[in-house]
Amino acid sequence: MDEQTYQRWWQLHVRVARDEKLSLVEQIEYDRGLQALDSAEKQNLEPATAAALRQLRARIAQLQTENVQLQSKSTRLDRRIRALERIYTKQVGYELVGNAYAAS
Repeated sequence: MDEQTYQRWWQLHVRVARDEKLSLVEQIEYDRGLQALDSAEKQNLEPATAAALRQLRARIAQLQTENVQLQSKSTRLDRRIRALERIYTKQVGYELVGNAYAAS
């Protein structure tokens, strides 16, 4: 939309915002301008939005993989802690004071 057309559309927009009635020709002009502006905005946003969504999806996939790896490491460490607690108990003859650290 060129500047002159936009200025004309803007004047119609101000009238619509003030709840003024437009003639049939003005209403058609206003609606066409609104469609043109919406279409231009959509064309400008779509590539950026699609790229941002792809980046977010990739980051989510990466974080999910890291989460699985961390959960697996946590499970291995909990098993190791339980094994060390059993060895400790056998060597000293009593269990550690309080609750054991390792998750059950």
